[in-house]
Amino acid sequence: MSSEHRFTGEHHDSHPVKVVMAFDGLVDAHPLDFHALGLAGVIDQLAVRMRSVGLKVALEVGHGEAEIDRRSAILLYRATDELFRNIVAHALAQEVKILLQVAPGAIQLSIQDDGVGFHGKRLLSEEATDGGLRKLHRVIGRAGGYLDVESSTETGTCVTVQLPLD
Repeated sequence: MSSEHRFTGEHHDSHPVKVVMAFDGLVDAHPLDFHALGLAGVIDQLAVRMRSVGLKVALEVGHGEAEIDRRSAILLYRATDELFRNIVAHALAQEVKILLQVAPGAIQLSIQDDGVGFHGKRLLSEEATDGGLRKLHRVIGRAGGYLDVESSTETGTCVTVQLPLD
């Protein structure tokens, strides 16, 4: 049997994005329950933490259907976690918008905040330090995807992560 996972994007809250795990006889030690919650549900669990520190968080799930492997689902989850940590630690944001959608040949996650912004492009190109965002940029690149940062003091920061669908 395949170890692929199904990503079904539906806009209705009662039908969240699903990553359905096909049984392949292997025990997965990762504690995330993508099968029960779907990718959007697991990301929404992270959003609950953000809400608990006073941030307004909105999750929007685009329309579409695609196959996504567990590695990509976990990478998107971990990217979300890192980006949320950065928002709490540095952004001074009040609102965060998350968009999870299928793009042509890819799965895309965008996280936008209304915080203070920073020099994102320069941060990703600097070699002197080894921060979480830079590590995330490298990991996403090794997985065949990309991470894009748009940031300004007027509009806050938007980070987009895109991973290819195999």
